[in-house]
Amino acid sequence: MSTSVAIAVITFRRPALLRGLLTSLQAQELPSDGDYAIRIVVVDNDADGSAARVLKEFGDGTPYPIESVVEAEPGIPFARERSVELCWNDDALIFVDDDEVAPPGWLKALLTAWESSGADVVTGPVKGNLPPGAPPWNHYSDVHDSTGKHPTGEELRKAYTNNTLVSRRVYHSVTPGFHPAFRYTGSSDLHFFLRVHRAGFRIVWCEEAWIAEEVPVGRTTLRWLVRRAFRSGSGDTISRLLIRPGAISYVLVLAYASARVISAIGFALAGLLLGRKTHLLKAVRRFFSGVGSLAGIVGINHDEYRERHGADHPTDGGGAVPGDLDGGERPGSADVADQGDSSLADHPDARLP
Repeated sequence: MSTSVAIAVITFRRPALLRGLLTSLQAQELPSDGDYAIRIVVVDNDADGSAARVLKEFGDGTPYPIESVVEAEPGIPFARERSVELCWNDDALIFVDDDEVAPPGWLKALLTAWESSGADVVTGPVKGNLPPGAPPWNHYSDVHDSTGKHPTGEELRKAYTNNTLVSRRVYHSVTPGFHPAFRYTGSSDLHFFLRVHRAGFRIVWCEEAWIAEEVPVGRTTLRWLVRRAFRSGSGDTISRLLIRPGAISYVLVLAYASARVISAIGFALAGLLLGRKTHLLKAVRRFFSGVGSLAGIVGINHDEYRERHGADHPTDGGGAVPGDLDGGERPGSADVADQGDSSLADHPDARLP
């Protein structure tokens, strides 16, 4: 029997980018020594179903069939969870973002690495395509380019959903996958993959399976860099405290946050003494990541995606996340803290609608 693999795409009102991604996916080649059945699953997080106009352009006769649904509940975790639900019976699912374009050979490299490594999760780098006129620091920073950070085959402790293959045994075991507390902040994927690693599954890097990402102008500013660093630090802390609540975890995240701030000071001094702009950028990112980590201890995060979804709340966040933990602003408890060896499968949000 063929090995069934679904490519999961969530999208929200980005028709041109979605069209580019789907076009690149339909052009992918498969390993010659494997038997794969590939399909594409698109989850439109727009209640108006605006992606339908693009999806009509990819009708019958495409190499890989496309299935689409609308997830009206706004927020990345709900769309991601719907993706898992739709791919439940596939042997693996591949997460990609709707602002990405897959180069020739991407899918072949990812599948080959999965088969050869025997890993439960295979993740690859993302190369950012900068817009014209992007400030110079974007070109010598790795903030938009994760290539070269790891050699192929290196085992990691975490991953993200921007370019990652996940075996069925993983999302059947670690469920629910994406916590509603991260509705507008991001980091629901970090929370998921930290739990995946903690459950004993192997996460492996594949440098050859890189994918390109279109970087908007708004993400080339230092203001965005500071906010993203803060949000990443806070999301990391909140994820770890959700997974393992208790005094020990608070001490560990406090130590980690403090170390980030101290190392930022070291990079800043080195950058000034040596004239290294890359060091200064690392100092900025580490400092605000550390500050975000400290803020996460008391549940504060930056709601980066709230404005895009038109929510009637402040776009800068700043509210305490524990309020969102009560079901992610929807009915029902969302306490998915991993208590010892207890299974998450019985959690009331195990199958988010």
